[in-house]
Amino acid sequence: MPIGFQAFKEDGSLLFDIDRITYGLLKSGYLNLVDRWGRHYIRSLNLNPNEESSWVYTNLLDPICGITVTGAVSPIVFLVGDGKPCGEFVSGNDRTLYFQGCSPNTKAFVFDLMRDVGERSGMECYDAAGRLSFTTGMPPLNVIAAVDPPAINPPVSPNTTTRWTPYSGGANESSGREWSSGDYAQPKGAVFVPVAAGELAAFLTFSRGCMLIEGTDFGSGTFRTNASEGCGGASSGIRFFFSPAVATTAVITGSSNTSWSDIPTDRQPQALVIRATDYPFPFR
Repeated sequence: MPIGFQAFKEDGSLLFDIDRITYGLLKSGYLNLVDRWGRHYIRSLNLNPNEESSWVYTNLLDPICGITVTGAVSPIVFLVGDGKPCGEFVSGNDRTLYFQGCSPNTKAFVFDLMRDVGERSGMECYDAAGRLSFTTGMPPLNVIAAVDPPAINPPVSPNTTTRWTPYSGGANESSGREWSSGDYAQPKGAVFVPVAAGELAAFLTFSRGCMLIEGTDFGSGTFRTNASEGCGGASSGIRFFFSPAVATTAVITGSSNTSWSDIPTDRQPQALVIRATDYPFPFR
């Protein structure tokens, strides 16, 4: 049997094992504004929505933020502040990870499989096959909690899936103009969940989708759009939220009230949480 190595935390739980996959911090920093994406707006309700010619690309602009990493294999991003992933751009060995619904203060902590990062003054461990499995050059990922989102609010009436706000205990708020007053104002249905002391960062395991009516009470238009779920860390807790999906379609409704419908309730994601103050910022 090959000789192994294990490290344990003060409470006796396993910190890392050289024979197991270990993630470490590859990069941390603020998300930067990289682009603005619009929406596709149907030119007339009388047109066939299945025809491409029925739609026109509009200037209902959503800020797109990103962080670029080099040599990433399978990155996982924890955010301090709201945000949800919406794609990536790869150029050679560089990968820019895109996010929507962020502010200029949103922090990103990018973790990836541990590899040789040129650290020679610390400790490196290898598995039985000779592959590097742990290095002190990449601070190890330490998830302190896995948090379920609050229950989805019940419908406003028995014969509909419409809800005024997505989460029990949450509320709607205006968003979208964190970067510029010229961007598109839109509603965000959010809720705060207390977790632990300190500045926390969160990663959502998957995102649910739903339909959103953007009323005049929040936002700057009266459209029916698609929405998706996001999550981010905060002081002593995390925020779950729904907001318009990236580059979604927009159909005029004329509604005065914001509402959310068709939110899946038979399944839900989890938010994995780390304590952001345990990691260097910025890093690399």
